[in-house]
Formats: sequence, C-alpha cells, structure tokens
Amino acid sequence: MADMADMTSPDAVAGRIVEELGVTLATVTIAVGVRSGLWAALAGAGPLGPDELAERTGVAPVLAREWCRTQVAGGYLQLAGDPDEGERYVLPDEVAAVLVHGPIGGLVDAAMTMMAATGQRFDEFTAAFAAGRGFGWAERADGHAHGVDMFTRAALAPGFLAAAVRACEPGVAAALEAGGALLDVGCGYGAPTLTLAEEFPAAAVTGCDFHDASIVAARKAAAEAGLAQRVRFEVATATQAPSVTGGYALVVFVDSLHDLGDPAGALARSRELLAPGGAVLLVEPRAADRLVDNLNPVGRMFYAVSTMFCTPTAVAQGGPEGGADPLGTLAGPAALTRVAAQAGLSRAREVPVEAPFNLVLELRP
Repeated sequence: MADMADMTSPDAVAGRIVEELGVTLATVTIAVGVRSGLWAALAGAGPLGPDELAERTGVAPVLAREWCRTQVAGGYLQLAGDPDEGERYVLPDEVAAVLVHGPIGGLVDAAMTMMAATGQRFDEFTAAFAAGRGFGWAERADGHAHGVDMFTRAALAPGFLAAAVRACEPGVAAALEAGGALLDVGCGYGAPTLTLAEEFPAAAVTGCDFHDASIVAARKAAAEAGLAQRVRFEVATATQAPSVTGGYALVVFVDSLHDLGDPAGALARSRELLAPGGAVLLVEPRAADRLVDNLNPVGRMFYAVSTMFCTPTAVAQGGPEGGADPLGTLAGPAALTRVAAQAGLSRAREVPVEAPFNLVLELRP
C-alpha cells in the first residue's frame, strides 16, 4: 500500500505517477519477454550480451539491449562485470523460478492478452464506465475470452481442483467416483471442467456459460482431449443452469461467482440442482473481509482486475429486479457466506487445501 506521506506535495504525486507509468510499461515488456523467449534464453545461461541473446532468440541485438536495460532497471536482471566494457546480463535463479519455471510468466502473458483486448475497445469501455453502466463480454474484443482462459489455466496449480474436491466432506468424491454428476458454472473455455472430468472418469460432467463463443471453444477442447462423449457443454446463464436427472453430486464455481450480476440467484439455482447429499464448491480469490486488510500488492492487483474486467461484466448482466448486485473480485469470506445463506446454502466451511491465492468454500443447504 502506498505511504500517504509520499502524497503530500505535487512533486511527490507527480513522481509517484511517473513511477506507476514505468511499472505499467515494464509489465508489458515482461510479457514481451515471455513471448519472444528472452526470459527462457537467459535462464541458467550465465552472463549474456545483446548479440548472444539475438543469436538465441532471433530478437535484434538493439531490441534485446533495450529490453534488458528495462529489466535491469526493474531489478529482474543484473549487470555482470563492468558495463562500460560491454553490457552483459544475468537472470537470477530466483527470478527464473518465477517467470520461466513457475506460473507467473503465464499469468502476466494472460493479463496482457486481456489488457490488449480492452485496449481495442477502450473508448467504448471508458464511455460505459463514465455513464455508470456495465461492459459485457459481447462488447469486448474477441481476445478477451482467450485471455481469461489463459489466466485460468496459469492460475490453477496442477492437482489443485482435484485436491479441493477430495477435501470436501466425505461422500462428494465417492459419489463422483461412483458415476455421480458434476456441474461447472461459468466454465469459460472449459479448462476446470475438463480437469475434473479427467480426475473423475466415471462422473457425468457438464459445463455451462452464457458466452456462446466460450462454449464453442470448450466443446472443441473436449473433443481434442477425447472427452466429448462424456462431457457436455451448454450455453446457459448461471441462474438457468441445466438440470440433470437425479441432481448433481457437486456444483463448482471456479473464479466465476464474482463475475455474476446475481450471485445469490446463481447459488439458489445451484442449490435446486443438487442431489441429496450434494454440495457446492466455491473457488474465489483469497481476500480479507475488510478493505484495509486487502491493501497490499495482491489486493491492489485484484482490485484493478475487478475494476477493469469482473465488475463491469457483472453490472452488464443486471440482476434481480433489473439491478445488478455484484460481489467484486475480492469479496472475502463473510460476503461469500452471506450471499450463500441468502441462497439457502447456510452451511459453509473453508476447504483445507493449499491455495495461497484462492479461498475455497464448501456450501450445503
């Protein structure tokens, strides 16, 4: 969180804004490095100069030089030797572990894809924002949905969803293993849906989303994974999610409830669709209940995501009696359990699963 003492003079404020511009533009260059292979070329290579980087990546030496200078200024690269005798750059192993070998590089690339899509319709977005209305998926450029899918894939640690399901109260995983039904609400391109289908091969799995193009992409992904015969994807809003004979043993919302204009209505529909003994699994960004406890770098990122992407989407959907009631991306456990109780899911427990960026709740009537 910014120290308010740094905002006590016009010069200090101007300096902070210049710093913000530098950070914003540098984030773009991080994504450029992911796509062009510069980070991968530097990982474990020791000191490299611009010409060597050009040979390894195909990036022009002068462009590689300026890119490296940006990363040195940001602290991600280090200069090796005397720069007056020729610039050579080293990627610390700790940075490589995050940007090359970990999920963060993918998250940055995904965020850039979403930002680029927003940029294509930025005039329309700001006009809608200023007019007090939402900005729906149909109004965004085509790349936005692809960026959201990239972000979901990068954010889901291997085995995380399966571990969350198996950490639910006894009976949920067993029901799926015995052929029970599972519904993924707000499935997008279907990455979480297909992950769970692979983990529980006996389960009958359904994904639904209001966005037609996402369902087309999800069906294609299912076919490519050889799961089209067992996994169905349907175009449907969360409040009109499809039913199945006997009900669902599990309904999941993976980072989707806060995108909805009527979250209570969506959860109420899920409750109606549950089989006896069934549960709702809610995966949301981990947040504290109080604003002041979210004023940190992670909270700042998610509040920005909420402002630019999630909440405008929810507002555009409307809600009960025509008025949207979105949660915001950082809702916190108190707000989530409160809206669940409004939907008739009065029993809530946090699922004990390792997820530093996610809060996982199991909801039952």
